[in-house]
Amino acid sequence: MRGLEPKTREGILLGGRRFLDWFRHRHSGQNLDALTAEHVLDAVEHRLSLSATSGTRTAVTSHIRTFLRFLCWAGHHRQDLARLVPRTPYWRLAHLPPRLAWGDVRRAIDAIGATTPVAIRDRAVLLLLATTGIRNGELRAIRLQDIDWRTGEVFIRRTKGKRDRVVPLLEETGAALVDYILRARPKVDSPYLFLSFTPPVGAFKSAAPVSRIVRKRLRHGGVELGRVAGAHLLRHSLATQLVGQRRPINEVADLLGHRSINTTALYVKVAASQLAEVALPFPGGAA
Repeated sequence: MRGLEPKTREGILLGGRRFLDWFRHRHSGQNLDALTAEHVLDAVEHRLSLSATSGTRTAVTSHIRTFLRFLCWAGHHRQDLARLVPRTPYWRLAHLPPRLAWGDVRRAIDAIGATTPVAIRDRAVLLLLATTGIRNGELRAIRLQDIDWRTGEVFIRRTKGKRDRVVPLLEETGAALVDYILRARPKVDSPYLFLSFTPPVGAFKSAAPVSRIVRKRLRHGGVELGRVAGAHLLRHSLATQLVGQRRPINEVADLLGHRSINTTALYVKVAASQLAEVALPFPGGAA
């Protein structure tokens, strides 16, 4: 799995473990070399039944396919059963991204009382996510030296597109970061900006802790959450807000770090009022 992003590797490993758990539960005592086409299809059907979106279903089948290829390559099975895994249709622009009204995001941030070190950190986390649209992994990778206080910018490493970029640091967000660094950040020898208060104190090792912070603070702010609630929810909300403010689509794409402007075009679907203004009149209709 060389060359793959950490999140992609985590997904493949998790998919393999879930496949093994299913096989051991349904076919206890059997070895992997006893896997048949029927077993594979049953496992795929089971995993797809637990998937709510087309994106998740596509990821499930891809991870199972990768795991089965590994079994054959490593000599655990004589056949490449990956070819039996069905393809699942996935239309990227078929659904609107999950998002929050900007008033809800603002209310959740304002509800964080900066009275404890954890609250001070969480407020800085939410403000940085909500005002820059950076991803969970990008936030965890920020180092103290990546903040340019003079220019008001943050250097973002290890982006999804494997390209570094710079995002603007708004005054309120910068003030929250200063408050966190001076008053709340644990006094440990770590280059990373955001640290966990749970022993052993250090940088966040996975996406889960940051997602828990976002969910916790949104709920405390009275925001009703669906199944998707994490750093990406704030990213989607910011993008939708910027498009609604008629910011140039290429500017939004640069902020989010999209390599293709077609990815950013998804958020234009949310701005229905803007689309109505550019719609052509129906042929033969009133002018």
